[in-house]
Amino acid sequence: MDRTYAVTGAASGIGAATTRYLRERGGRVISCDLHDADVIANLTTREGRAELIDGVTRLSGGKIDGIVANAGGGPAETSLQLNFFGAVATLDGLRPLLASSPAPRAVAVSSIASFSPVDSRLVEACLGMDESAAIAAGWEFAKRNGPLDKMTAADATKLALDLYANAKLALNRWCRRVAVKADWAGAGIPLNVVAPGFINTPAAAYILSDPKSSDAMRQMVPMRGAYPARPEEVAAILAWCVSAENSLMTGQILFVDGGAEPLLRGESSW
Repeated sequence: MDRTYAVTGAASGIGAATTRYLRERGGRVISCDLHDADVIANLTTREGRAELIDGVTRLSGGKIDGIVANAGGGPAETSLQLNFFGAVATLDGLRPLLASSPAPRAVAVSSIASFSPVDSRLVEACLGMDESAAIAAGWEFAKRNGPLDKMTAADATKLALDLYANAKLALNRWCRRVAVKADWAGAGIPLNVVAPGFINTPAAAYILSDPKSSDAMRQMVPMRGAYPARPEEVAAILAWCVSAENSLMTGQILFVDGGAEPLLRGESSW
């Protein structure tokens, strides 16, 4: 496999598993994260996003074959900045480096959380690509849940999850919107989204360690043995999305969740 990939959020969880998976199969991976990576960059800031692009450009010599925009999670304060604007900046900013690849590919990592009830005004603010307005909308959304200075730890966790769900839905919609445009499909670059379910990663530890919450999540996964899933199982699908073999699939949201999405959505589809 003579291919070069950029993977964000590569220091742990799904990103680390994807990095290992690609490298074990002969790929060159430029890992990107806040620490323990080839490129150190904070995607919650414009400066950090520029550092990501500069670092990957320098280490790759200006050419890559695949982008795995995986970095995500984080606290409520920076959830929109990382999970939507950081992901979009990664995909848009690194896209020019795909130009000389014979088989350019890109994939973003979303979440089953994107199926949760969300605030449409907040999602539209993200899709308007006005980061300041989106952050302001995020705080207005937060205030509707009660005074910020009186939030309990449980309230803060719920707020972080709600903002995360909004950001991931916006990411899904952005990818669907741009995947068919001239810069992507018109340039021969498949762009897809993988939306994992409940994965055994450090980010999910707060759910997995709570028997009540964990049991509730388990009831949402009909496939036997699929809860919690392993990061390596998601890595295999991400790797295929950025492989040369994926020559036709683009603009798709792939729920990798042991059946949680069809259980929740029923017979309707995208």
